[in-house]
Amino acid sequence: MLLDGIVTALTGWGILATGHIASVFARDLALLSDEARLVAVGSRTLERAMAFAADHDIPRAYDSYADLAGDPDVDVIYVASSHHDHFASAKLCLEAGKSVLVEKPLTTSPDDTAELINLADERGLFLMEALWTRTNPLLRKAAALAASGELGEIRHVSANFGFAFRGPPTHRLLDPAQAGGVILDAGVYPLHMVNLFLGEPTDLFGYGSHAATGVDSHAAAVLNYPATGNRPAGTATVICSLEADLPTTLEVFGSFGRIMINDFFILPKEMLVYRGHHRDVAPEVLVTQWPGAGYTFQAQEVMRCLRAGEVESPMVPWRDSLAVSRTLALWQSVVGDPRPQREES
Repeated sequence: MLLDGIVTALTGWGILATGHIASVFARDLALLSDEARLVAVGSRTLERAMAFAADHDIPRAYDSYADLAGDPDVDVIYVASSHHDHFASAKLCLEAGKSVLVEKPLTTSPDDTAELINLADERGLFLMEALWTRTNPLLRKAAALAASGELGEIRHVSANFGFAFRGPPTHRLLDPAQAGGVILDAGVYPLHMVNLFLGEPTDLFGYGSHAATGVDSHAAAVLNYPATGNRPAGTATVICSLEADLPTTLEVFGSFGRIMINDFFILPKEMLVYRGHHRDVAPEVLVTQWPGAGYTFQAQEVMRCLRAGEVESPMVPWRDSLAVSRTLALWQSVVGDPRPQREES
């Protein structure tokens, strides 16, 4: 492709694992043929790797993640395995000298998240949590609007994501051995939205219930942000569920206006911005369009960073992935215990 008059090579991508999300990403990556080429896929069995390669016109298929990471034509690997495998597979790729985009959550614990970040930093390799919603143009606009002060001081954020899951108890969402549970799978999205506007909370009050397999299946939390020298006190509420179909809404409340995005997780097409104090004020409506399933924006951000020699993205910075990892762990620890917990500094 041409970039500022300079001919640049296409970014070589590899995909690790062959599940549903890997297929969605592969289809969206194919829409970026002027920037990206999908050159290899790795699975734990050659049969699955070859079937995936045939479905997505990928030239090479491996039955080993290590072989995928050793492919010289792969510049960056999308880790699309189950939650419990993210740390080990991402570490393998980084140790092989590959940059990585890791499906959310980056890992299942703050310690593992910190270790991956430190490894990427030491090796000078790109690492990003695949929180595609943070690369959504509407959400980037919302964050910029909130940061501009046009809506006053941000005092509260509310975000929800839930669905009634009816799959078998062996499904990864309900399997403790695969790091199942609603907080890690669905709760990560509203927490990242809150982080985008308010940062990391100092306190969390968490509530919830568990499925028969023992994983958390419905959870709510209130997050506290005491006043600092740079901002007033704020709060946030988040709800996630495998038990009920929740509205996937994001609302940001400032002292002089608010933002509302319906279906922030499901390809949102518009954002409503209310300016002023009156509830009957007419909103400004901002709209956008989505190519494919919405993963093109995060893939383009990865490739922009690689071309620029950046090891982390300002859209999904390491500090935010680590902060959200700590908050996820805190939320998990207090579900079922109504007593407030304070995170250790």
